[in-house]
Amino acid sequence: MNDKPILMGTDTISGVAPEILDSIISASRVKTLPYGNDIYTKECREIICKIFEKDNLEIIPMMSGTASNSLALSSFLQSYGSIICHDEAHINNDEGGAPEFFSGGGKLLSMHDNLGKLRAKELKIKIDNIIFKKKNTASISGVSITQLAENGTIYKKKEILEISKICKNHNMFLHMDGARFANALVSQNISPAEATWKIGVDCLSLGATKNGAMAAEVIIFFNTKLAYEAKNKIKQTGHVISKTRFISAQLNAWFKDGLWIKLAKSANNNAKYLSDQLSLFRDFKLLYPTEGNEVFLKIENKTYDQILKLKIIPNLWSKVNDNELVIRFVTSFETQKSQIDELIKRLSNQFIKT
Repeated sequence: MNDKPILMGTDTISGVAPEILDSIISASRVKTLPYGNDIYTKECREIICKIFEKDNLEIIPMMSGTASNSLALSSFLQSYGSIICHDEAHINNDEGGAPEFFSGGGKLLSMHDNLGKLRAKELKIKIDNIIFKKKNTASISGVSITQLAENGTIYKKKEILEISKICKNHNMFLHMDGARFANALVSQNISPAEATWKIGVDCLSLGATKNGAMAAEVIIFFNTKLAYEAKNKIKQTGHVISKTRFISAQLNAWFKDGLWIKLAKSANNNAKYLSDQLSLFRDFKLLYPTEGNEVFLKIENKTYDQILKLKIIPNLWSKVNDNELVIRFVTSFETQKSQIDELIKRLSNQFIKT
């Protein structure tokens, strides 16, 4: 057996797409204005306007998903307000209180659903109850959804539209954490515009880092009124990047010739192949449809220990009970079919297929 560990628990272990590496080197040879006033950032906005079919939008290139989410949310979340999100949302579990910090004390109100998505019907009930008890609760500033959703599933166009209508009826804003937006997009036959502002999304934290970039995210404000507040806070929160051109250059290369779509499609195709193979094992229970590049399995504790002994390293996602847990496999643009075949080969030596 090949003794090399197989790391497949997250797409952030991947390297950088060659086209994006080249863009960084190229930008290093050019002298241009700092602080986002450079030619690359100007071009980035023009590219995004074209891709998202909207001339009237604002962008802020960022270096991390946490900063992108938190700054975007703080554009409409006040210290006395709240944001509704899924209880497994990255902003709720994995950002160290950054959204609350950026907003000066704004509150996150979480909801649960087994597929990792907010449901319009339950969302409306929660909002109605909060409004009913208004004296004792933080006012609701908006809603945040994640695309791909928390368990690797996709918010369908109709689902987002239903949520956005509720937001608009209550004068709330809708934010989308798009860390894996590209993976969600390639699984649906819709355009970036149809997946966002045309169905009511006010701002998108679009991530490239998980899908080929070195460190590049961008907040896209379809509702340009929100950009003013965010741009006022960016220096205060320590996220003004003097050499913004290196972020924008990555994004420009990522978008060029549909590279972002090609990379995401490769990751998704390999995730589906991996999911199909893993579902054949008796000791593994596939928990959710594989609609992007994430595969979730429920297994026994002893099974997890056996997997680690095979030098297969998934992500330990959650504990179900004292005897069972959930693990996650994630493919990236770099994942090769041969890697998956080796992973399945190792598992086949230890576990029985149905």
